[in-house]
Amino acid sequence: MTNLSKPQRQWYVIVSKTTHYKRASAIFEKLGLSFYLPMQRQLHYWSDRKKWMNVPILKPYIFLFINDLEKKLVFQSCNFFHFLSLGGKPAIAKEEEIEKVRLLCNHSSNIRMEQQPIKKGDLVEIIGGPFSGMNGYTSQENGKHRFLIRISSLGQFASVDIDSALLSVC
Repeated sequence: MTNLSKPQRQWYVIVSKTTHYKRASAIFEKLGLSFYLPMQRQLHYWSDRKKWMNVPILKPYIFLFINDLEKKLVFQSCNFFHFLSLGGKPAIAKEEEIEKVRLLCNHSSNIRMEQQPIKKGDLVEIIGGPFSGMNGYTSQENGKHRFLIRISSLGQFASVDIDSALLSVC
């Protein structure tokens, strides 16, 4: 008897058109697919008011946890997004990267994506607080330290302000 197991699911990186991330999320929910859209609560100002809004931090990326069969379903559902491709193959995010981004979103209000080069020798470990045990890179901006986590599947970094007392050079 042969074992016909389900195809393995992976975190694929979806690129949506800039303003269509909510629409894409609604379609994924309707199709019953698992996805993660990293959001952060930000205060937005207008001339006559201010309002707290949930905004995506990885515009225009959405992480979709699917297998090859479900990938076909995604392609048939709509045409305002596509799979991120790196080296001619669909980009696949690691579970650890997804968990790091979730942790950042849950415990920080000042997340920003960065594509700046990191110098060798700047690898650090956080030794206290909610990010304790995480390894990443550090940079300085306006006299403040920023902790950067590499998200290699996107070729980018997520960064947050951090107290230098919480950092230990690896």
